[in-house]
Amino acid sequence: MTQSAPVPRLSPPRVSLFGSSILAIAGSLDRRQVDDVARGLGLSVRWASGVHQTLTELQDRAAICLLDCTRGSDALRIARTVRAERPKAVLIGVIDPARPESTLDAFRAGVFDVLPSPLVPWDLSAVISNAQDLAELASDAPQEHVEVSPYGVFGSSPAMRKIVELLPRVAPSRCPILLYGERGTGREMLARAIHGHSRRSTAFVAVDCSSATPQELEHELFGSVSQRRGDGQEERRSMERVTTEGKLYQCSGGTLFLMNVAEMPGRVQAKLHRVLRDREAVLSSEKRRIELDIRPMAAVEPGFESAVDEGRLRRDLYERLSLIRIELPPLRQRREDVPFLANHFLKETCRVNGAPIKTLTRSALTLLAALPWRGNAPELRALLERLVLLTPHGSIRLEDVLAQVRLDGSDIAAAGGTTLREARLRFERDYIAAVVRQHHGRMGEAAAALGIQRTNLYRKLRQLSVLRQARGPRTGG
Repeated sequence: MTQSAPVPRLSPPRVSLFGSSILAIAGSLDRRQVDDVARGLGLSVRWASGVHQTLTELQDRAAICLLDCTRGSDALRIARTVRAERPKAVLIGVIDPARPESTLDAFRAGVFDVLPSPLVPWDLSAVISNAQDLAELASDAPQEHVEVSPYGVFGSSPAMRKIVELLPRVAPSRCPILLYGERGTGREMLARAIHGHSRRSTAFVAVDCSSATPQELEHELFGSVSQRRGDGQEERRSMERVTTEGKLYQCSGGTLFLMNVAEMPGRVQAKLHRVLRDREAVLSSEKRRIELDIRPMAAVEPGFESAVDEGRLRRDLYERLSLIRIELPPLRQRREDVPFLANHFLKETCRVNGAPIKTLTRSALTLLAALPWRGNAPELRALLERLVLLTPHGSIRLEDVLAQVRLDGSDIAAAGGTTLREARLRFERDYIAAVVRQHHGRMGEAAAALGIQRTNLYRKLRQLSVLRQARGPRTGG
């Protein structure tokens, strides 16, 4: 057998989170080869022989684990156990290139990436660098950092911190609240969080005012109330009637959450306003007056004021609903929260679909934070669901995200007549411009996010003719 060539000395990868060693699980791996490759990377190797010893060596910290996947079912069992018990560990599988089906089996078991046997130093170095990105993300963004408050509100941006600081003051009261923001900004989630941390012990009832005919909506809110005889003046002076099957009766002592309130018919608006103003009604079946302790909340979108100005929404009802107004910013105005939300949605999607836990590389997260997200959080969640189902490997990379989105945020469309070189140039131009916009024209921060020198970033911007459009209104360094 010929002696292998000397292993070249490579620039050591960043190993601050892993220490200076990697864990290899004994099997048919060539120990001398693995030791030589690791030594060329400035690392040492710790060896384990089974599940128990592997879990003991990994403990609770992030670590690289090199797994011999040529061992078949035994190796896959170890991979699944490590993934369940030590989710921050990064599994790298060594496969037999003559058995391509083993690659898919390894990914299904939760392996981060695979390498063919025999190992090549350059390949192992690249995989460890990707694994380092993963471990840093796992270390920098634990679950308790994502949920910045006991209210379950995700995000640590200044805009979300203001909302979180406001919640303890508004939750205990019965004051009406108007939640103002685009669809997908979490209006109902915030309403449920406020209700859950209030002193209101009964139901949270959501009503979509646009999903029914006027008669159906009136029946949904008030129940099956028989028509009263008498002139209109008498009816306006008297209390409204409700039945036990109506939502107003059912949420007494709780919260009534109204969506699309501007589409509520005028007659129903008037009746609802009287109930909210008087806080009482007549229980139709017993013909007696009852108290209706209802806290109303309404979700409205930008431009909602025009419905009041045009008379589509009664001003007295609007004023009663908007005693406290909370504005929820769109996702594009709180890009700092995108990595946390993306990791949360990714973990949730993997769990729901019974898929091995996948991760997002730092470059993929940078791209996600730069996208416009016109559909806000639901659009981000849908993208992560597609990536979980369509990405074959354990790490979702920049190119995986690019395969599912365009950098302007629109749906993927075939660009006919475009050469590979033109496509690469367009990607480089759009990606760099997006990162610069994400950092509001601060070139030092953008260069650091891109992993290049600031002078190189300026040169790239000039070469790609995107300097002015990328920097936008701010030009700070």
